[in-house]
Amino acid sequence: MQTKGRKSTSMNMIEKTIPLVLNPGIEKKKYLNTAQAKIVTFANQLLPFTNQAKSLTNFHHLVYRKHKYLGIQSQVQEAVQRRVYATKKAKVFRNFPLEFNFPRSGNLKFTAQGHPILSLSPLKQRIAFPVKMNGGWYRLRDHVRGGWEAHSCLVFKNNRQWVAHLVIRRPLPPIQEVEGTIGVDIGIKVAAAYTLNHPCFPLVEQYLGKDLAWKQHQFLKRRAMLQRHASHGSVSARRALKRLRYREKNYVQTRCAQIAHEIVDLAVLTRSAIVVEDVTHLRKKWTRQATKGKPGAKKTRRQLNKWPYRVLLYKLIHLAQLNNIPIIPVRPPFTSQICSRCGKRNKHSRTTRDFYRCHFCGFEVHADRNASRNISLLGEYQKGLKLFSSWQSYLPVPHERLTPCYPVSVAEVRSTISSGTMSGSVPVD
Repeated sequence: MQTKGRKSTSMNMIEKTIPLVLNPGIEKKKYLNTAQAKIVTFANQLLPFTNQAKSLTNFHHLVYRKHKYLGIQSQVQEAVQRRVYATKKAKVFRNFPLEFNFPRSGNLKFTAQGHPILSLSPLKQRIAFPVKMNGGWYRLRDHVRGGWEAHSCLVFKNNRQWVAHLVIRRPLPPIQEVEGTIGVDIGIKVAAAYTLNHPCFPLVEQYLGKDLAWKQHQFLKRRAMLQRHASHGSVSARRALKRLRYREKNYVQTRCAQIAHEIVDLAVLTRSAIVVEDVTHLRKKWTRQATKGKPGAKKTRRQLNKWPYRVLLYKLIHLAQLNNIPIIPVRPPFTSQICSRCGKRNKHSRTTRDFYRCHFCGFEVHADRNASRNISLLGEYQKGLKLFSSWQSYLPVPHERLTPCYPVSVAEVRSTISSGTMSGSVPVD
């Protein structure tokens, strides 16, 4: 079992999720099966009311008192209502997880002999469920000794055994003072291209995850081939499709975690902040309705839907929080069109997806490297650091030509927003 990280729901807390395997007896298994059957029935009864409510609060007032006869614990019932309203497009629920909030409807305790138990109450009565003492439990024990506390858990049945995903949390440590920035350009072909801009370290630029898009394309071709054979009645193709179901997801999760670890390790070593583009709303511009009739829109939507930028971004945020590294979001417009040498912008400078050639100073560089340099400098503007570019010494141009393009204060950045230089894309509050 592996400890999984997830995005924190509180600005002052950081959370982790650790999978645990429950070891209940025959009677307690019957109790869990009965509780899940009642909750599935309750969730299916709520589906017709989702179209009548305008908000989650309205939905709660509409259904809460009408279904108290089932005997479900109040907090569990509220959690079911919240999940049903979030998935109101579903037609029917065949399985439903049990969600518990500590200490209201559950708790993590120990027996007199020191064995771990989860005390849960899905149906009013609180029952103690033993936890299997495997790798997940020992990892949880180490975290609890390190100051983490149990916050909630999600219980569901997986492969004929009951599993609990336990959420633990702790306060965020104070952010350390930074000396430089690492600009990370998250892309489709190259998962992450980063540039280290630090006054005391040499230039470091890397391309990470170039195999991610290629591997996803291989999964796509294999799935299409198996679906074609399965449509003609091939039983072996259906079995292969079932095995392939989570293989791509596991590969993407693991590869994104490796990339995030490499970037955060460099940030810890150099005491640098990580600067990333805020691309969380990118897919809203490429919906089916917005791109109707545009050539190549279907292919672009497929690429964007398979682009795991959220997975990589959340893993970067989680690891940075654990290591006291600040994350600086910057606006993405024009970071790929601005020249990182002279600071001027021209949309025709990026001739191809991989090649950038400035129309003003003739600077030639990989397009992702140019974007990561710009992102790094934008982070320096926002953080108020001393603007230093470790790659300036590598450029065959006089320093006088570079000075106007790298202002030394935010006040000067404000005065140049209207110009066509790099500072025009700096978000200033």
